[in-house]
Amino acid sequence: MRDVAAFLAAALLAGCAAGPYAGGPPRSDAVFGRISAGMTQAQIEQLIGPPDDTMRFPLSHTIAWDYLYQDTWGYTAEFSVTFDASGRVVSKLSKRLDRRDLLTR
Repeated sequence: MRDVAAFLAAALLAGCAAGPYAGGPPRSDAVFGRISAGMTQAQIEQLIGPPDDTMRFPLSHTIAWDYLYQDTWGYTAEFSVTFDASGRVVSKLSKRLDRRDLLTR
Protein backbone atom coordinates (compact mmCIF):
# COMPACT_ATOMS: atom_id res chain seq x y z
CA MET A 1 0.00 0.00 0.00
CA ARG A 2 2.93 2.32 0.67
CA ASP A 3 3.91 2.05 -3.01
CA VAL A 4 0.40 2.94 -4.18
CA ALA A 5 0.35 6.02 -1.95
CA ALA A 6 3.80 7.04 -3.19
CA PHE A 7 2.70 6.57 -6.80
CA LEU A 8 -0.47 8.60 -6.34
CA ALA A 9 1.48 11.42 -4.73
CA ALA A 10 4.02 11.32 -7.54
CA ALA A 11 1.30 11.28 -10.20
CA LEU A 12 -0.30 14.37 -8.70
CA LEU A 13 3.03 16.17 -8.70
CA ALA A 14 3.97 15.06 -12.19
CA GLY A 15 1.41 17.15 -14.03
CA CYS A 16 2.73 16.23 -17.45
CA ALA A 17 4.60 13.40 -19.17
CA ALA A 18 8.08 14.86 -18.70
CA GLY A 19 7.47 16.54 -15.35
CA PRO A 20 9.58 15.78 -12.28
CA TYR A 21 8.36 13.41 -9.59
CA ALA A 22 8.59 14.87 -6.09
CA GLY A 23 11.19 17.41 -7.19
CA GLY A 24 13.49 14.81 -8.76
CA PRO A 25 14.95 14.66 -12.27
CA PRO A 26 12.52 14.49 -15.20
CA ARG A 27 11.12 11.05 -16.01
CA SER A 28 10.24 10.45 -19.63
CA ASP A 29 10.63 7.91 -22.38
CA ALA A 30 13.33 10.14 -23.89
CA VAL A 31 15.37 10.23 -20.66
CA PHE A 32 15.00 6.48 -20.13
CA GLY A 33 16.15 5.97 -23.73
CA ARG A 34 19.55 7.40 -22.78
CA ILE A 35 20.21 4.47 -20.44
CA SER A 36 22.44 1.79 -21.92
CA ALA A 37 24.08 -1.48 -20.90
CA GLY A 38 27.17 -1.03 -18.78
CA MET A 39 26.12 2.19 -17.05
CA THR A 40 26.65 2.21 -13.27
CA GLN A 41 24.07 2.60 -10.53
CA ALA A 42 25.61 6.00 -9.72
CA GLN A 43 25.14 7.13 -13.34
CA ILE A 44 21.51 6.00 -13.31
CA GLU A 45 20.82 7.73 -10.01
CA GLN A 46 22.38 10.93 -11.34
CA LEU A 47 20.28 10.73 -14.51
CA ILE A 48 16.86 9.80 -13.05
CA GLY A 49 17.23 9.85 -9.26
CA PRO A 50 16.72 7.12 -6.68
CA PRO A 51 14.27 4.32 -7.53
CA ASP A 52 10.70 4.21 -6.28
CA ASP A 53 11.10 0.52 -5.54
CA THR A 54 13.74 -2.20 -5.81
CA MET A 55 13.63 -5.96 -6.17
CA ARG A 56 16.50 -8.39 -5.71
CA PHE A 57 16.83 -11.57 -7.75
CA PRO A 58 19.20 -13.77 -5.70
CA LEU A 59 19.45 -16.62 -8.21
CA SER A 60 20.67 -14.34 -11.01
CA HIS A 61 22.59 -12.00 -8.66
CA THR A 62 20.76 -8.99 -10.07
CA ILE A 63 18.66 -6.14 -8.72
CA ALA A 64 15.96 -4.12 -10.47
CA TRP A 65 15.24 -0.47 -9.82
CA ASP A 66 11.69 0.61 -10.70
CA TYR A 67 10.41 4.08 -11.55
CA LEU A 68 6.78 5.15 -12.03
CA TYR A 69 6.07 7.86 -14.60
CA GLN A 70 3.70 9.10 -17.29
CA ASP A 71 4.81 7.91 -20.74
CA THR A 72 4.85 10.02 -23.89
CA TRP A 73 1.16 9.29 -24.52
CA GLY A 74 0.09 10.11 -20.96
CA TYR A 75 -0.32 6.54 -19.71
CA THR A 76 0.88 5.51 -16.27
CA ALA A 77 3.94 3.34 -16.78
CA GLU A 78 6.78 1.69 -14.93
CA PHE A 79 10.38 1.78 -16.10
CA SER A 80 12.68 -0.91 -14.73
CA VAL A 81 16.45 -1.07 -15.02
CA THR A 82 18.32 -4.24 -13.96
CA PHE A 83 21.87 -4.29 -12.64
CA ASP A 84 24.29 -7.20 -12.37
CA ALA A 85 26.29 -8.08 -9.25
CA SER A 86 28.89 -5.42 -10.11
CA GLY A 87 26.21 -2.70 -10.27
CA ARG A 88 26.15 -2.26 -14.05
CA VAL A 89 23.05 -2.10 -16.26
CA VAL A 90 22.27 -5.39 -17.98
CA SER A 91 18.71 -4.70 -19.14
CA LYS A 92 15.85 -2.23 -19.10
CA LEU A 93 12.16 -2.27 -19.91
CA SER A 94 9.09 -0.12 -19.70
CA LYS A 95 5.49 -1.25 -19.35
CA ARG A 96 2.18 0.51 -19.12
CA LEU A 97 0.16 -0.09 -15.98
CA ASP A 98 -3.57 -0.26 -15.49
CA ARG A 99 -5.63 0.02 -12.33
CA ARG A 100 -5.23 -3.67 -11.53
CA ASP A 101 -1.43 -3.23 -11.57
CA LEU A 102 -1.66 -0.25 -9.25
CA LEU A 103 -3.99 -1.98 -6.80
CA THR A 104 -1.61 -4.92 -6.38
CA ARG A 105 1.30 -2.69 -5.34
